[in-house]
Parts: sequence; structure tokens; C-alpha cells
Amino acid sequence: MDQGVAAIWAAGIGVGGVVITAGMGWYAAHKAAAAQVEAALAGARAQFAGQRLESMWQVRREAYTAFLGQVEAARVEVVELANLCDEAIALMEGEAGASLDLETPRQQLAQTFRGLWLRDSALRLSVDVEQAEQVERLRLLVMEAVAAVAALVDEMSARASVEAARGRSHDAINALHEGIVEWTRGAREHLNSARQVPHL
Repeated sequence: MDQGVAAIWAAGIGVGGVVITAGMGWYAAHKAAAAQVEAALAGARAQFAGQRLESMWQVRREAYTAFLGQVEAARVEVVELANLCDEAIALMEGEAGASLDLETPRQQLAQTFRGLWLRDSALRLSVDVEQAEQVERLRLLVMEAVAAVAALVDEMSARASVEAARGRSHDAINALHEGIVEWTRGAREHLNSARQVPHL
């Protein structure tokens, strides 16, 4: 082969090698950059998922707290009205003409119970079907306790025998207390599991 031709071939091979080497370097750099971008995106997605999970948890926790607070307020007022009824019964059996105002706390209890409906609706938007059913069961226990103590007040106003109504009100109050304990335990477990498992 002519020396000039050989030189041209050698130069061509050298240029090709440089091009291939440069191409391989670009490809490696491109892959490294893509890996860095993907890692950054994965980190951003994980951070967003964590923030979203924490935000959802906070919303649920606030809804749970507001609902439970309203339930407890209703329970306290039911117990106070039942206690007033017990005092009024003792007065009725003792001093002639002695009485206590039962209508004012009864109206206050009715207002508190109406507020519970609003908390109930807000909480239903933040929980799944199973939790919503548990909310409904607890709300029904509150309603039964309110109705029982209201019936006791009615019996007393009518000067009728109150022992049966008195027993029903006490039973309803005890059932409500047990329902609150059970619901609170379930709500706590649900909140803890919701904080650990992202709902994406």
C-alpha cells in the first residue's frame, strides 16, 4: 500500500476513534445526568407524598377531634341533666312545691346535639366507609341518650311514674360512655395507620 494512502487510513481511523470515544463519553455523561435528574425527581415525589400524607393526616385528626369534642360536650350535658332530674325527683318526693329548672338545660342539650350533626357531616368527608359507619353508630348512641333523658324530663313534667324512664336514661348514658371509649380507640388506631401508609 502506498504510504500516502496508509497515512490517510491511519488518520481516518484516528478520527473515528476520537468520535467513538467522544460519543461514548457523551452517552455516559447523559446517563449520569439522567440518573441525577431521576434521583432528584424521586426525592421530590417522596417529599411531596410525605407532605400530602401529613396534610391529610392533619385534616383527619382535626375532624376527629372536633367530632369527639362535640360528642363529649353532649355527653356531659346529658349527664348533668340526668343528675338534675335525680335532684328534682328527690325534691318532688320531699318538699311540696319544690322544683328545679329542667327546661333550660334541656334546650341547651338540644342545641349541642344539633351542633353534633355539623361535626358528623364534616368528619364523613375525611374518612372511609367503615369509619363513617362507626361515626354513625356513635352519633346514634348520643341521640338515644338525649332522647332518654328528654323522656325522663317529660315524665317528670307530667308527674307520672319516672322509675322506668330514669332507668332507661341511666342505661343510655352508660352505653354512650362505652361507645365513646370504643370509638376513640378505633379512631386512634385509624389515625396511626393512616399516617404510616400513603394514600396515593
